[in-house]
Amino acid sequence: MTRAFLTSAIFALAAVTLGACGNKDEAPTAPEAEAVAPPPSEKVEKAVRPLEAGDHCYFRKDENITEAVEIAVTPEGGVSGTNYGMIHQEAAGYFASFSTALNSGSIGEGDEVMFDTVTEVDGDTQTGTALWHLSEGEAAPDGLETSLLSVSCDGLQDDVYPPQPE
Repeated sequence: MTRAFLTSAIFALAAVTLGACGNKDEAPTAPEAEAVAPPPSEKVEKAVRPLEAGDHCYFRKDENITEAVEIAVTPEGGVSGTNYGMIHQEAAGYFASFSTALNSGSIGEGDEVMFDTVTEVDGDTQTGTALWHLSEGEAAPDGLETSLLSVSCDGLQDDVYPPQPE
């Protein structure tokens, strides 16, 4: 498969698997909590503030994907992180894990952060750029009708990749 095809497939999968998008006042208490995105006509515009320095984590899980984003913001406004997860389309018999390094980002106006990316999926490495919208309550890749909700960073990898019984 070509890199462009795999990149398109990942973003297309994310686009068709409408993710969890919730009311900021009703943040999930645990990563297992799922929210349903309201129709676009019902979305409420929120005041956008750039992320403060520190670590920020986000999570979503639906019938086709379980993923997380871990972001670190420096006091100078530099941003880096990782987007990782599992694609589990049981009906199609397709399963894959992916990891995308989000590098060289910087907080600009509003909530937009442009990253240089390196993605590993199904043994293939892809490089490129990606625009993300990052706020205290959610993270969303630009152009997709999906977002990940803010969660605690503690134990996040185990929520994405649950330990398997021996």
